[in-house]
Amino acid sequence: MNKDSALGRGIAAKAAAAILAGTVLRLLLLGAKSLWFDEASTLLLAGRPLAELVPLLVSNEINPPLYYALMHFWMQPFSDPRFGLRLFSALCAVASLFAFRSLAHRLLPERARLPALALAAFSSFWIHVAQDGRTYSLLLLISLLSSRTVLELTEGRPRARLWAAYAALAALGLYTHYYFAILLAGHAVWLARRSDVRGFLLAHAAAALAFAPWLPTLAAQLRAHVGDAVVGEALTFPRVLDLLGTTFFDVTFLGLALPAWTGIAVGAGFAALAASAARDALSSEEGSPERRAFGFCLVHVAAALALVAAVELWSGRPVTQARYFTPLSPVLILLAALGARRTWARGAAGVVVAAGCAGYFFSAVMIDPRLDALAAVIRRSSDASVPVVHLGKYYYLPMRVYYLPERRHLLVAAQADGMDYRGMPPYPGVIEDKDLPALGPCVVVDQGRTLSLERVTFATGAQLAELRR
Repeated sequence: MNKDSALGRGIAAKAAAAILAGTVLRLLLLGAKSLWFDEASTLLLAGRPLAELVPLLVSNEINPPLYYALMHFWMQPFSDPRFGLRLFSALCAVASLFAFRSLAHRLLPERARLPALALAAFSSFWIHVAQDGRTYSLLLLISLLSSRTVLELTEGRPRARLWAAYAALAALGLYTHYYFAILLAGHAVWLARRSDVRGFLLAHAAAALAFAPWLPTLAAQLRAHVGDAVVGEALTFPRVLDLLGTTFFDVTFLGLALPAWTGIAVGAGFAALAASAARDALSSEEGSPERRAFGFCLVHVAAALALVAAVELWSGRPVTQARYFTPLSPVLILLAALGARRTWARGAAGVVVAAGCAGYFFSAVMIDPRLDALAAVIRRSSDASVPVVHLGKYYYLPMRVYYLPERRHLLVAAQADGMDYRGMPPYPGVIEDKDLPALGPCVVVDQGRTLSLERVTFATGAQLAELRR
């Protein structure tokens, strides 16, 4: 048996095993977690007629329409819409593993390909987006396909069909999430000096023209949500480390149980791997795979951070959330694999990623509001005609849209920020304190346990009004 062919089959078998393990992890406990607020928003928007989608996106989201329109049709065959949402994300995530393997094979030196695939398969961040009924798994898949196309465009003579594919993917990415722009910025820098000028200009002009009809709606979204509180922090150096580390150790979710410095520490470890990759690239020959791969990664990281910093400076507010950096996450994994040249570095990276993966599933089971059980308590304890009053908005939308849709749900006005609850279909769901006395008997969902030790309290509107004074 030829030694090289045997080695090649061994590497292929390990790559297949990594993809299989990643697939299992993305499907494992897919329906275990309660539906959370943003997933309920997805269900609300996708469940309405398409004619209502744009006005609802203006009043209730700052996202483009593609994912919600797809979900409108995708969910129809599913008796359980929550499972349908998450299954779509999981399938996109599995496809992303294959796309990532192709990208890594085309860009990375051979010694870094298998470590990169292992990091991707076990990344708790990628598993999280795979099990979340939101747009990020689709965004990841489009990001990988567009990056793969960019590499093809800089290898040999670009063909017209490749430029057309890149323009289509760029437009699809922008219609999926606005932060796809951080990846496009890196693509543009990489392509500008490595591809023909005519194809470059035509492709970007086509993508811009395709997205242009949505710009008035984007402007309306920004006007509607200009005063909203933004979850995030300014793009300081510790915050950058935290954002970068999240790709390998998902502190977005695990942060509920872990100290704030955890993500920064993991990000510092990633920075050490990036520094190792830089050292190897600088010591390698011009045109070597190491230098080309490091240059590709560096361009995309620098362009993304520069663009976000510019937006924060222009808007005067923090706009960084870890999930928004999903388009950049493949580049970070590639960069980490480049830097993990030595056995101990690969081992350390593997331990961190495995710990993040295990922590994700542990916290998914342990840190969960169990809204199905909460809905069962309300059904057993009160008649269907009794309205449900929510003192916090986190449970409000999941209970209204999914767990207890047969009841009328009301959110106290003090919690009604960030979305147009008063205009939410099929009925307005906000109640002012002054209107509580006329409400009569009600079920109070008290997620913060401000009124009692229980999350469900039974009262009259008059009693609730007195307690809230």
